[in-house]
Amino acid sequence: MKSIRLYIILFLFGLLTGCFEDEGNYSYEEINPPLWSDNFNTSSPKRILAYAGDGEVMKFRGSKMFTWETDSAMRADEVRYEWKIKGVVISEELDFDMPTDEVVKKIGLTRYSNDMGEWGTFSVIEKKTGITFPARLFVYFYPPFAPNDWFILSENGDKSKVSVISPRTVLENGKETFNYKLKEDVYATINGHDIPGKPKDLVMETSRDVSAGGACVILTDQVAYEVNVQTMTKVDEVKDQFLDGAPADFKIAAMREKAPSSPSFGEGAASFIVTEDGRLFTRMRSANYLVGKYLTEPYYIDANGYEITMLGHSTYGQNIPCYDAKNRRIVMATTWREDVGEDMYNKTSVYKTRVIPLKRHQTVPVSEFAEGTEMLYLSQKHHIPFFYEGTTLLFTAYYNDPNYPATLVGDFGFDNRSASFHFNGFERWFRLPVKLDASSVFLVSSNYRSSTYAEDAKYRDFYSVGNELYFVQRAADWMDTSVRFLKFNATIPSKITSLAYAFFDLDQLWIGCEDGTIQAYDIRNINSPVLLFEKNVGGKVASIKQIGWHTTSHDWY
Repeated sequence: MKSIRLYIILFLFGLLTGCFEDEGNYSYEEINPPLWSDNFNTSSPKRILAYAGDGEVMKFRGSKMFTWETDSAMRADEVRYEWKIKGVVISEELDFDMPTDEVVKKIGLTRYSNDMGEWGTFSVIEKKTGITFPARLFVYFYPPFAPNDWFILSENGDKSKVSVISPRTVLENGKETFNYKLKEDVYATINGHDIPGKPKDLVMETSRDVSAGGACVILTDQVAYEVNVQTMTKVDEVKDQFLDGAPADFKIAAMREKAPSSPSFGEGAASFIVTEDGRLFTRMRSANYLVGKYLTEPYYIDANGYEITMLGHSTYGQNIPCYDAKNRRIVMATTWREDVGEDMYNKTSVYKTRVIPLKRHQTVPVSEFAEGTEMLYLSQKHHIPFFYEGTTLLFTAYYNDPNYPATLVGDFGFDNRSASFHFNGFERWFRLPVKLDASSVFLVSSNYRSSTYAEDAKYRDFYSVGNELYFVQRAADWMDTSVRFLKFNATIPSKITSLAYAFFDLDQLWIGCEDGTIQAYDIRNINSPVLLFEKNVGGKVASIKQIGWHTTSHDWY
């Protein structure tokens, strides 16, 4: 045993001796790696923003990402560069510009996702040795029309056009500046044909089957084109979305969608169409948007019949108040979850559309308006918190009663679960200092957000009189039912035809005019608005809508 141990020791000693004797047989070179200006190669990828679309350019600046410790000029000759996105080499230049659409084509990006990001690398490579020093990239690819962009529907002679205003941060003379980029008549440019008819509205749809950003219906008195909200490409016409073909004498007056508030429970989007003769048509889509067509037969409410002349405003995923002029009543377009099946062991829950007539209320005669009443505006509201949450919601009506010399404003509550009215005694009822007519434009928020400016908007309603804008200022204390009537301090050059909020924080007010003027105001201080932007699109502005990601807390304009 001792001799075996001795042999092993001698063998190991021989190995070590061989290693010592081998010293100096290798040559060593200093690597001299780039010094990254941030932890791009470890924890912090370089983030690059990119907007797709005609005229949009990406700027790649490798020289801003690293320096050399020594011999900068000589070292630059010893290396080459490589930019990769999604594993595809897009360039071997250090610094370069490339149209975003070209980058998108090179990497084979066919659909813009919700996170809009793609991983990549910027590598410094030694020519002689092939040693690679990589830095990580995360590139945000925003679609040609991205969240926070504005769609503008306006007259174009006897036709209509859609233009887009894009807020962008740009580099000018070495400094980042914020501006608004107007792209006129983009629908015709992209699709190769005009939009026939006089403009009516832009109707937002969730429609994730069309794009991650959803869809938009361009509504005129002749057509209803559904377009991809990210690319403006036409994907369908509403008349072709009926189960058994479009109804007879089908002319759309208005459209609204009740977005899915509970998709995790299988709820899909419910859409409501009103025709010029007052018929109501509905569609209930699946939670994954794969099925769902409009029923060709008009919706049946009750034996009284109906003539729907208005689809009101609501938050994303909530009830839509409507006016039935035939019966001078308000009806609520909504959805509800119902169990279907033979017994408790063979049943499932499905969402169905339902349109419910309101029976009565203390502040607004929701089912018995006077003969000759003119309904001007209906909207969900949220200026009385605590009492109106969950399935119980608050609404406001602006209307002209022939027995009063001024426009009336009143609140009413509705509970979707019980399909009945709700009253707690703090609802407002008042008269405006003026009698409005159908030419007035309204802008009301029903948001549930608690940010500073969104909170302010809950207690404020705008209404127009010609080229002047006014607002109702409610008291923020829900026990205080007083109101004030104030004038918006701005010079508006023409009759107001459209109003819009920046929906996320409600800190901007956008105004469209009869002469084609578009103005945007910062209204964080409502008493001193600041003009941010003014352009003219050449024809009467019918609708302004901001695109972006909504939740059930946001207004669904």
